[in-house]
Amino acid sequence: MGLFDKLFGSKNNAGKLSAIDDNRYFDNTTIDNTPLAFLNLGELNLSTDKIVACDPLAYIFESLPFAKTVQQGKYPVIVCVAKTENSGDRYAIVKLEFSKEKAIKWELALTGQEDISELTENDAYIGFPVDAGLGCFCDFETQKAYKQFDEDFMRKNPGANIYDDFFAAEFKKNAIDENDPQDAGDWLNFYLPNKPALNIIMFHSGYGDGAYPCYWGIDGRGKICSLVVDFQIF
Repeated sequence: MGLFDKLFGSKNNAGKLSAIDDNRYFDNTTIDNTPLAFLNLGELNLSTDKIVACDPLAYIFESLPFAKTVQQGKYPVIVCVAKTENSGDRYAIVKLEFSKEKAIKWELALTGQEDISELTENDAYIGFPVDAGLGCFCDFETQKAYKQFDEDFMRKNPGANIYDDFFAAEFKKNAIDENDPQDAGDWLNFYLPNKPALNIIMFHSGYGDGAYPCYWGIDGRGKICSLVVDFQIF
């Protein structure tokens, strides 16, 4: 059984609240003496009410949308960047913002196929697996359109690597210093060539590969106001 199956293999979808208030990333200028900065990656187009969060290079084809749904529309995606002393800039949390209301609780985002029966500790979670050092948010329709884009690209470029031969140059456009060969760029707001209105917002996954949880931010009226992926930097 692979990592994906271990994380998304069963059917217990009861909710679980985070023991941590993720507002801390956006209400403070430092956490644990680490300075924070903020980066807007643009707006995500949700043409349906279903959202997918996953590694866009390793798991996008088999990833399921979250069970909870939101209103269709375009919503900003904002990164809290931890400016660490020893590891440079690291993406600590990425927020898809549906409203300006503040979350009063954070509920683990689930697809309905997970088994959370063993999550007995306050800080335990189930997250999406990352094997390519990237996460993303996209709409369910976009996920399906991206599969067609990938198939078309590989048919036209047999033997190619879609990251090395396509995405690397796109990420490089968002490098802080495009002249620095070590700066490959940490994010990409990618509009699909075959469906130009649809986009996937991709971003570096904290310290790299692992499994990372998503949480729904729920406001005082019980409405979803945000969706975050926490890359466990702190």
